[in-house]
Amino acid sequence: MLQCHFAIIGTGFIANIIAKALSIADNANLMAVSSRTLEKAQQFADQFSNVTPVVGLTPILCNETIDVLYIATPTTAKEAIALKGIQAGKHILIDKPLLNAASLQKMLKEADKYQVMIMDATHFVHHPRTLHINEHLDQLVGKPQSLYTSCYFPNTDKNNIRFNHQLEPTGTLGDLTWYSMRAITQYLKPQGKMAQLCVHTERDKATNTIIRLSGFMSFTSGETSSFDTGFTCRSGAMDFHLIGLDGSLSMDDFAFDWRNSFPFQSQTDTRYIHKATFTTPEHSNIQINNADKPAQTLMIERFSTLIQTHNMTDMKKYQHDALTTQSYLDAIWEKVIYTQTT
Repeated sequence: MLQCHFAIIGTGFIANIIAKALSIADNANLMAVSSRTLEKAQQFADQFSNVTPVVGLTPILCNETIDVLYIATPTTAKEAIALKGIQAGKHILIDKPLLNAASLQKMLKEADKYQVMIMDATHFVHHPRTLHINEHLDQLVGKPQSLYTSCYFPNTDKNNIRFNHQLEPTGTLGDLTWYSMRAITQYLKPQGKMAQLCVHTERDKATNTIIRLSGFMSFTSGETSSFDTGFTCRSGAMDFHLIGLDGSLSMDDFAFDWRNSFPFQSQTDTRYIHKATFTTPEHSNIQINNADKPAQTLMIERFSTLIQTHNMTDMKKYQHDALTTQSYLDAIWEKVIYTQTT
């Protein structure tokens, strides 16, 4: 089978998850990892087979064998790295969030110019559960009307990069609210423009980082969404409830597979609950959607397939969803800044 050869830029937590995902991908492999120091790159590379550690970006860009850069750097550094990679003819898989929609549009335009592909690295989009719901959404709920999501992941470490405004300016907004916004594009699929937006934030007293963000948005086409995200819930939470004209869907941990993801390794089936009538949980339709590989591996395999088959039609759909997601984040950020200054 043809292989896409990857290099990872960055050696943090998510980079390690993607490296593990690459190690079991059918059509992709990891060739190199780049860090600011050789020591960090070497420590990372030593965990895997046949991975070359390098310092900086130049050795990666000059290596003609490398097809794809996975960018797992702080948000403020992503655009510059991506543009250099694109101009060197590399395809780009880039971790969320982006700096803003204008930054993403600049990268997309450059990718078109150099005829390479760029995709955001949102894992759950590629999971069988997401694909199944999207395929059957009309039969399950009819026209979607409203969506509630919660995305909490505990984080109290003030030394964590998410508390550093120079590297990650938006705190939980970029880190966790992204999932709620992507769920809007993935499931609610509003047809109109945003009509109303209300936002509440809580900030860490020591760093002024946004550690909790809740909000509500409505659209000119009638859809509504409420969302609750943050670092402040010890148990974590990723709840999902979609209501349509003809039914409803609910999920626990909508962004994770219970059997095979970095927070979970269990024997519990990954599922969603569908209701078409007013009924008790035991009489609801429980749909099982287990995956044979982690969602991040499925994402890598999908991206590699799109590259190998030159499938720009499907790639443009992913790019549209990423741009819409980032546009929603931008609107929330503007609302936060406006509220802060008035």
